[in-house]
Amino acid sequence: MTAADLEPPRALALHDVREGGRWTRSQRLKNAVLRGAVRCGLRFADQLPRSWLIGVLGWLGWLAHWASGKSRGSTRRALERAGLDPRLSVEVWRNAGRNLGRCLALRRAQGVSKWVDVDAESARCLEDAIQAGRGVVFISLHLGPFEWLAVRIAELWRGSGRGAPGPAILVRESYDPALDPLVDAHRLRHGLDVIHRGKPGASARILRSLKQGRPVGFLPDLGGRVRTELVDWLGGPRELPIGPLRIAQRTGAPLLLGYLEPRSGGGFTLRITRSEALSAASPAQALAQDLERVILKHPEHWLWMGRSS
Repeated sequence: MTAADLEPPRALALHDVREGGRWTRSQRLKNAVLRGAVRCGLRFADQLPRSWLIGVLGWLGWLAHWASGKSRGSTRRALERAGLDPRLSVEVWRNAGRNLGRCLALRRAQGVSKWVDVDAESARCLEDAIQAGRGVVFISLHLGPFEWLAVRIAELWRGSGRGAPGPAILVRESYDPALDPLVDAHRLRHGLDVIHRGKPGASARILRSLKQGRPVGFLPDLGGRVRTELVDWLGGPRELPIGPLRIAQRTGAPLLLGYLEPRSGGGFTLRITRSEALSAASPAQALAQDLERVILKHPEHWLWMGRSS
């Protein structure tokens, strides 16, 4: 049997080290070059003033929008399916660049409280969920500088007198394991516990974090190679990861939905609500509707180009 005889995901996994595969010689060379480019790019980004970093990457996002016909087309089609103006595509790409710049700024020492407000109702919602003592299944989405949200939760955790370990986040490990320390450095620096979902023991670490009363963050909106359920959202049927729902059902942990709401001047407000998806006839469909409501409020800040077609 050859790779061509396998299903596409399995064929790809033969050369994906995250799936137990091995790189070919050409892949090793290509990834070494990419690894060097990433390191150089990060060093350059670290030297730029914060406002320049955000502005330059916003301009690069605009440039990428016009340079990539295929990706631009898929973004426009996704917007149209959701009943939105496809001309939003250029702003989606520009904001993707700006928000990447904001996330890269986390590599510096300062936190995000200066740029992320938390309204009293949201702070109370989070605190009440933590006080319940079962941990928190915290669902968010790729909207705005989404890495800021986890950092802000960690700041609130420390601000209430709680120590290490802090809130945990579940992430997809990098295609190149050597990049994981680079990608995770700012998360660890800001007090987050990083769980790589494809590594052995990930499920046990999630459950242990919840038993310790800590929030665990999930980003299910763009899918991935995980268990899913078919739902109807953003204009059509799509697969939605259901792991967070099952974990909340199994553990009894409160299910919260949080996101960063853009404000004028480049800042954001952290909004947190209790999700009632688990009490619905179809929890996955209810969660999809929760996510859709947030996305349609601020479509120019969501990663439409990352949505699987």
